[in-house]
Amino acid sequence: MNKKIILICFIILLLFASIIALTQEMDEIFPQLNGETETEDESENAPDIVKIIRWFKSNSAGMALAEIQSQFVALREEYALAVTSAHKDELPEYLLQYFSDDLNIEVRILYKKGEQLRTQWLFLDIKGNTKLNGVFLEKKDSIDYELTDYTEEVIVFEDESSGSIEESDSATAVLDEINETGETAETESDESEYIVNIAVKDVIKDEFSNIKGFIEIFNQDSNLSCEYQFFENNRRTKIDFLYKDNILINSSIFLWDTETGDYNPICKDTYIYNRSLSLRAIERVFYIDVEITADDISRVTFPRNIKNVAAEKVQIRERLNVYPEYFGEMFIFKDSKMVYDTDARGRILSQTLYDSENEIIWVINNIWNNDRIVSAVKKEKDRTLLVEYVYNSKGDRITERNYTDGILERVVRIEGDLEIEELYMDSVIVLTAIWENGIKITESRNR
Repeated sequence: MNKKIILICFIILLLFASIIALTQEMDEIFPQLNGETETEDESENAPDIVKIIRWFKSNSAGMALAEIQSQFVALREEYALAVTSAHKDELPEYLLQYFSDDLNIEVRILYKKGEQLRTQWLFLDIKGNTKLNGVFLEKKDSIDYELTDYTEEVIVFEDESSGSIEESDSATAVLDEINETGETAETESDESEYIVNIAVKDVIKDEFSNIKGFIEIFNQDSNLSCEYQFFENNRRTKIDFLYKDNILINSSIFLWDTETGDYNPICKDTYIYNRSLSLRAIERVFYIDVEITADDISRVTFPRNIKNVAAEKVQIRERLNVYPEYFGEMFIFKDSKMVYDTDARGRILSQTLYDSENEIIWVINNIWNNDRIVSAVKKEKDRTLLVEYVYNSKGDRITERNYTDGILERVVRIEGDLEIEELYMDSVIVLTAIWENGIKITESRNR
């Protein structure tokens, strides 16, 4: 009996010894499984192949509405949003100059029906504050700045202080100093690898002429201090914003000159407030002669006060003031001045153009219904031009009527992709033209 017990124990010991020996051999053959042969330098330089990608159901504005665990399920939604991190060497070349090693990079990719629409790059400091926000559209003919739900006529002063600060002695003192002196202060798996590829690698472009979007740079108070905008044909603009006690004082607008390779000053906006610190007016002084046609935009740009851009509130938008085509071309000479009068909601009620001698050239008055302009009147010398707009229940513009000195001259009706244009003479229709996507397809004279 004792011999049997001893034999069993001996066999068990042999089995344990065999297992130990086999384990040692496996460690020698596959040392990478436990990392014994990986040096510190190799470990530090090992590429981070697998990243955490979070997928969300989204909308046209790129908001994260609901998290979805599967990439493939998310991409079946009309809009999907992918959120991940990135390293410095993954940055597009045009963002490298703004990056420093103390910042983290977050990337957000917006898709529509599985097609990539835009990429957003965020530079965040250690506290999570946004220092830079870059949003770029994919280079596709069908994609334009109309990705978001903005209304092109709405002018909104987006500083949180607008119209909401109660009057106080200190606020009044600041306002008086601003308006009187104008001084400013300095102010997992193969699937995971695939996701990283579509979320980061595919968005890198090396030339400014190939990008379309904007870059926003924020100061230590999370106020927008500089905004770069990139358009087709290598057209670029730059806007510098100056503040005093977190109150916007002025903004300077520059246009990229391809010949000199630098930004040239175009105009400067000065912001005027009432004693409750609501925006009352904007004065724009032009440094050069400029011609603004119906294809251009008379822009009034307000900076955003963003404490955290990653709070799903970033959209691609242009803050516009439409200059109706019916008003014709607008030529502004150097040293002229444009004054925009606004209401408590930041909507532009009128804009007045003055010459270098401070004489009025013309005035445009806007009539609003909520956040949409329903009519605009331009008075210039002895002529008055009137444009009226009609909207449907969705807020889309469906009709435009044009008058000269009270006489109807033109009506445009919008039906889907078609624009039906009617021209009048002595209040009688004389010509009808149908346009599709900006191209005239038919024209008929009425008798």
